[in-house]
Amino acid sequence: MPLSDASKISSTRLSSSVLITVLVLTMALGAFPIVGTAVVATALANDLGMSLTMFGAGVSVNTIVGALCAPLSGRFSDRYGGKWSCVLVLLSSGIGLLIVAIATSVVGLMLGLFISGYGQGACNPATNKLISERAPEGRRGTVTGIKQSGVQLAILVGGFTLPILSIWSSWRLAIGLYAVVALSLATVTAFALPDSRLRIGDNASDSVETSSTALPRSVHLLSIYSLLMGCVVGGVSRYLVLFAENSLAMSNVKAGIIAGLPGGLAIATRIVWAHLAEHRVAPSSALTIQSLFTAVVMAMLFLAVGVGEWIMWPAAVLSAVGLNAWNAVVMLSIIIGVPANQSGRASGRVVMGFMAGLTLGGFLTGLAADATGGYETAWAGMLFLSLAAAAIARGSGRNEQLEN
Repeated sequence: MPLSDASKISSTRLSSSVLITVLVLTMALGAFPIVGTAVVATALANDLGMSLTMFGAGVSVNTIVGALCAPLSGRFSDRYGGKWSCVLVLLSSGIGLLIVAIATSVVGLMLGLFISGYGQGACNPATNKLISERAPEGRRGTVTGIKQSGVQLAILVGGFTLPILSIWSSWRLAIGLYAVVALSLATVTAFALPDSRLRIGDNASDSVETSSTALPRSVHLLSIYSLLMGCVVGGVSRYLVLFAENSLAMSNVKAGIIAGLPGGLAIATRIVWAHLAEHRVAPSSALTIQSLFTAVVMAMLFLAVGVGEWIMWPAAVLSAVGLNAWNAVVMLSIIIGVPANQSGRASGRVVMGFMAGLTLGGFLTGLAADATGGYETAWAGMLFLSLAAAAIARGSGRNEQLEN
């Protein structure tokens, strides 16, 4: 093989590895402020003299800001490209984490989570845009699945490293180290990736046309789907451990494994589902199947008190197939189904729905549990939402056929 050809292959592999690294770490670090502060919540709350209820309010601030900023970040991605959008996500996360690490009061914590909220809502629009610009057709499903696993990676790595770092030094140093990682990666990304932003002077008219063009109807359906499934994710993720401990008398260790198992398995299932949705199964069909799997999981949780704790193990496995994996297919649907110059706006609209669902789901599940003294009403409601999401996904598929 000629030296020049070998050099080209090496360069291609390097750029692909750099792209995937940036995508995964942008997703991981964009979500890390919530993940990291949750892991050190007890020490953080004690140090700042705050209740866990107030800590929960800070987490809600982060997701609300993420929901509100998602559409704005999508427009930014369409105008300036994936590279600078990822840099902004990493800066938001890094600065927010740094403020949390040096916070001496509840106000400081809220400020850090507020600033990092932009990155929480912008990480998907930014990375989706980067994939639409840089990933070749035929590889976008796999790349999307890998980058969507970045959030699960953040949960796993944060869960392992933060307690150790906190014991070795303090929670402040632990959070501060991740702030440095985010800010360092922002700098590396700014230099390592080529610039794909629009030249404002040459493309101002194109940018105006893009921002004023109506998004496809499929995007609005995906937003509703994400809202419904986000409600389910928000309720399950925040209350599954409490349900297992209080209603099923499971130990904290068992409950923690039940809650963590789907996230670990979802690293693989997200990649598999995204690959299938690009090559073998229509994305709308994949989303329908995933919602139906989620409905089965909700039915199993509803029956758990009556049949025993054993049902939680198959429920955890099925969660990894549906509840914890659908996000990758939704993002791929945008990347391959929406014009590239609208992928940022479309992503922002869908992420806004998901973030709103996370906030509502957590609140309503707690409200239902307090009002009824159990979780059965909440699980039944989420079963209904899962079936409604499946109907929306089927409608999205029919809409795509009509448009084609």
